[in-house]
Amino acid sequence: MKLLGSPGSPYVRKVRIVLAEKRIDYEYIIDRPSSPDSRAAEFNPLGKIPVLVRDDGRPVYDSVVIVEYLEGLVAELRLIPLSFDERIEVKRWEALGDGIADATVAISHDLREPESRRKLPAWYDRQRQKIQRSLATMERDLGSREFCHGGAFSLADIAAGFALGYLDQVMPDTDWRSESSALARLAQRLSTRESFITTKPVA
Repeated sequence: MKLLGSPGSPYVRKVRIVLAEKRIDYEYIIDRPSSPDSRAAEFNPLGKIPVLVRDDGRPVYDSVVIVEYLEGLVAELRLIPLSFDERIEVKRWEALGDGIADATVAISHDLREPESRRKLPAWYDRQRQKIQRSLATMERDLGSREFCHGGAFSLADIAAGFALGYLDQVMPDTDWRSESSALARLAQRLSTRESFITTKPVA
């Protein structure tokens, strides 16, 4: 299998963490859709990354779908529970993590624009409020537990971990730890996990 993606993409990192946890071999091909020689659109009509290209050439795209595919491909380590209620709960954490990443990507991309072309302050406030509300929900739901869901590491922990890591990566001035002590402890634990160490973008 081949994974097309960019080291700077939080969604690519989420997929790479799952691949590492499940010890699935793959070829990692650096591909930035903004580059003239990008092949992303060749496999994904949306022209977005990550894209997983299976051995038979068929692509799987969107990180949520790729993670679902990998979970079905290799049973161990199970990251998404089998029971319906638990599955939905873990996927809810994934939605929160993706949402934090979405808002963070939107802010970071807009800040690259010349000041005259940037969004209005109210737009930035809305994006930051999405992040703050999502962090507060994660903090409340994690509480004093070691894992985001149940008694074992799961996709819920990956979702929180990759989103928090991306916040630190592109918005280091965001002091989320001061109001999210449980998430801060989680992030510290995850930072020592091999799958998070090997997929951490180089500064």
